[in-house]
Amino acid sequence: MRRVLLVNALIFAVLAAVVAFAYFGWSNSSAVALRDDQKRLLTDLAQEKVLNIESVVVEADTRLLKAIRLDQLDRLGEQVKSMGAAVAQVFVLDFQLKPVVDGSIAGSSDPKDAVAMRDWYLAHVIGTLKLPQLPLDTRGHHYGRDANNKPYLLSYEKKQLEGRVYYVVIEDDLNHLIMAMFPQFFFSVTHIYQVVDERTTVWFGFGFQYDPDTGAEIAFTDTAEHGTLDGWNVRIMERYPTAELELSHRRIVDAALLGGAVAIILVGLILLAIAIRRERRANELKSDFISNVSHELKTPLSIISMFGEMLANGRTKSSEQATEYAEIIWRESVRLGRLIDNVLDFAKIERGMGVYEFAESDLVEVVTRAIDLANRRLTAANMTLESALDEDLPLVRLDANAFTLAVLNLVDNAIKYAGDGKKIVLTLRRVGPRVVLAVKDYGPGIPLEEQDRIFERFYRAKEMRLKPIRGSGIGLALVQHIARAHGGDITVDSKPGDGATFQLWLPI
Repeated sequence: MRRVLLVNALIFAVLAAVVAFAYFGWSNSSAVALRDDQKRLLTDLAQEKVLNIESVVVEADTRLLKAIRLDQLDRLGEQVKSMGAAVAQVFVLDFQLKPVVDGSIAGSSDPKDAVAMRDWYLAHVIGTLKLPQLPLDTRGHHYGRDANNKPYLLSYEKKQLEGRVYYVVIEDDLNHLIMAMFPQFFFSVTHIYQVVDERTTVWFGFGFQYDPDTGAEIAFTDTAEHGTLDGWNVRIMERYPTAELELSHRRIVDAALLGGAVAIILVGLILLAIAIRRERRANELKSDFISNVSHELKTPLSIISMFGEMLANGRTKSSEQATEYAEIIWRESVRLGRLIDNVLDFAKIERGMGVYEFAESDLVEVVTRAIDLANRRLTAANMTLESALDEDLPLVRLDANAFTLAVLNLVDNAIKYAGDGKKIVLTLRRVGPRVVLAVKDYGPGIPLEEQDRIFERFYRAKEMRLKPIRGSGIGLALVQHIARAHGGDITVDSKPGDGATFQLWLPI
């Protein structure tokens, strides 16, 4: 009896050990995958922050460089002030790289200090920039350190007026960048940031010990076409790192070993694996969705805020310009409203709520209305839409508003991801017992292995995730749901490099 009990105890111990080893092996692989996902998310977040800052700096410098003319140097101070660019000083050089009379002005610097720095740049820096070889009207930049070992950032451009070559040089105000812009872009309650120079000196953020295994690092010059702060990096880590997943695993293993019930261990591990997988997948989808939608919402809101502020402050040169700003605000408001409608309709669908009101409708009239709504978006993207609608179509039972939303989503999808093609072709015709709406673009196309997945909720093609094109990942999923709710479906026909054709069909 004792032997039987001993053998049974040994069997239970072996089974418990096997389960424990298997569990720890799975736990380690899962933890590695989770850390990789977290690191990728941190890298994307850091890259987005740096891209926003560099875009602001490059845009401000470019606008100021374009505005300065050799024949309007008497308005140099007024131009610098009106542009709102944060610069330490601006100076203009002739074709011999000598200062032009009345071609220098101090921005945020003391006038005497600005003159001294300009002379130092002329003596030690300007000659190394190879300005004569610079293409006309092309912004260049140079980062370095002055005689006092302080960093500086120069933006410059070669220009020509009536055959006279001259150069405009801007010294960016790094103090403004560090004291004003960095706090604005790098404030977060969930993450901590560091901005370090090429010597790993911390210029902004917390003085934490950076860990490359749990954090991410992005260089400024990795995100912008022309770059700004060469050698400066942004480091990001989670503010409150936790190990709850590993602790929960340990508790389960300890409970299993103490309890000695192999059946309970196996059931508990299976249930835990399923719960973790579902929770992890749900968190990933939710995080991607929130990140993408937040970015999509932020872009039109930023544009509306900027142009609204300009209108409110009267910063317009003419009534035509004010009208243009108002049209931009209106267009971005429509875009924002459309995105919100997408999210709300998708949320209703996810909750299983009925959102369709069917009625006999003229499909040509519905599609024509959708094309009219998309015209401003097409014009802003410099794209053309050719349409061919069969006028002899019978009435179709559908929800006109939902179908309009489906058409707008297909057109928006073509504008966003196939903008290089500059052209969209939309056709509506009868094919047997069906009415087929086809939207063809001339973009890069969709790989065959991804053509089925693009209709999944929150899924975005790999090539699109590598580009600075953001989306919510619900547009095509919403179109597919609308089509199937009407008894139809949507398909895609595409070859890489040969565009894509989406066909949405409804039964007659």
